[in-house]
Amino acid sequence: MKYCPNCGAQLPDDARFCGSCGTPFAAGQPVQAPGPGAYTQAPPPPYGAPAPDPSQLTGNVQLCQDGIYRWVYELNMLKNPAILITLLKIFGGIIGGMWLLLNIFDGFSNVVETTKVMAIILAGMCALILIGYLITVAMYGGKYCVLFEMDEQQIAHVQLPRQFKKAQVAGWIAMLAGVVAGNPVATGAGILAASRNKLTNRFSNVKSIKAAPSRNTIYVKGTLKSNQIYADDANFQFVLDFLRSHCPNAR
Repeated sequence: MKYCPNCGAQLPDDARFCGSCGTPFAAGQPVQAPGPGAYTQAPPPPYGAPAPDPSQLTGNVQLCQDGIYRWVYELNMLKNPAILITLLKIFGGIIGGMWLLLNIFDGFSNVVETTKVMAIILAGMCALILIGYLITVAMYGGKYCVLFEMDEQQIAHVQLPRQFKKAQVAGWIAMLAGVVAGNPVATGAGILAASRNKLTNRFSNVKSIKAAPSRNTIYVKGTLKSNQIYADDANFQFVLDFLRSHCPNAR
């Protein structure tokens, strides 16, 4: 047996191309088994490919009766720095843009001095962001509870009030996923009405999808807004493949 150098799929010795990703092999080309950390999964499904089979799901992600996938994720804000990293990137980009504009207007005659000033400002902003983040972590009790809703057209990131706990929302989703009466739906509507913020990305507007499995985070960037999708280890690949197969303009 040999292995594809592109996706790591196991292949017969006489294979001339990979049956998983289509990579061709030159005659007599030696193909070794992938080493530790090599990419051993099949490439992401192209847009228009069948959506992942819902039977792959665990109890955390539920396909509800209204055809919407729902799940709740409780982010540990101290162990998972996804939000902090995003904030630092945003403000770092702002400072970088200011540095570039100042140097353009100045004809790049004082690059060293401008860089020193911007570095001091950046350091001060980073310190303030970190302090503010730690205050927010304390206010939220270290947990950021999020409800996600995903269907064939869009995905929504719903920030829940602090008093809502993961178990409460997960219980509602479990009821809604089964044979439901009116009460669970009303409960769900009440939760959504009380939510602080709802950020929705239509798949047709998504420009890029980037995955950070170590942080259980999928970064979805649209034309005018970006989103962060969280999923547990068991369902991370399912959610990622679903997004990739439904976003025609994503890279």
